[in-house]
Amino acid sequence: MNLSLRVTNKRHDGYHNIVSLFLRLPAVETLSISKTFHADGARVKGVEIEGENIVSRALRRAREAGLDVPFLDVEISKIIPPGSGLGAGSGNAAAVLRCLAEADQNAELEKWQSAALKTGADVPFLFSRYPLALVSGIGEILEPLAPVKLCASIVFPEWSVGTENAYSQLDNWHGEKYPLSDDEARNEALALHKKLLAKEHIGLLSNDFAPMLIEKFPDYLDLFNMFGKNGAIAWGITGSGGAAFAISENASSPLTVTWPDWARQVLTLDI
Repeated sequence: MNLSLRVTNKRHDGYHNIVSLFLRLPAVETLSISKTFHADGARVKGVEIEGENIVSRALRRAREAGLDVPFLDVEISKIIPPGSGLGAGSGNAAAVLRCLAEADQNAELEKWQSAALKTGADVPFLFSRYPLALVSGIGEILEPLAPVKLCASIVFPEWSVGTENAYSQLDNWHGEKYPLSDDEARNEALALHKKLLAKEHIGLLSNDFAPMLIEKFPDYLDLFNMFGKNGAIAWGITGSGGAAFAISENASSPLTVTWPDWARQVLTLDI
């Protein structure tokens, strides 16, 4: 989950540089992995997935990196809706890559890390063991940070936010002139981390996608107002949307509120 997310510029290769505080959430989905002799299979229970499953992409990228990867059948018991911005699918892909990497007797970690990055920008962090990190570049630069002990309430709205064109829409929104430079975004993120460690009240967390999403879905503002009135110390939108979240001061002390009708699912997790 992105506690904060700044896009600092669009690169010449079409990718975007970011600076983000990435938080690892406790796993809520499960994978069943077995070898097969025919071809990879990635089946999902619980939520319908359109297009290629990212687990299949991860296996393909690993083979393209020159790694010896057997054909696998992967069954995913899915709970988190696609398009939530939590990186749940990426987490599943990272879990498969990590499982294979740990079984790799040649220990070609750099190749596994390369496969993770080529699978998706958030996969390298999820492939790592870090509970919290400052992530920059296109997602390949990871700086581990001290973990925080807080509680997160994550609200999944009834609307979905597609990630396929999210960055091109953001370019149009900002005119490709983003609010902060790399250094400014880094300083902001490190200051935020210090406040979270101290459990200071912060309010709305920085996400360059948020203004665009709030304009399209103004119900976010009512939710944020409710978070503030009910003791949350910080709140925001993760990734390119659409899940919103609140951070409470103490672990195991979730917000006690009446959630809006458009909240189709709420998860409360110690972090």
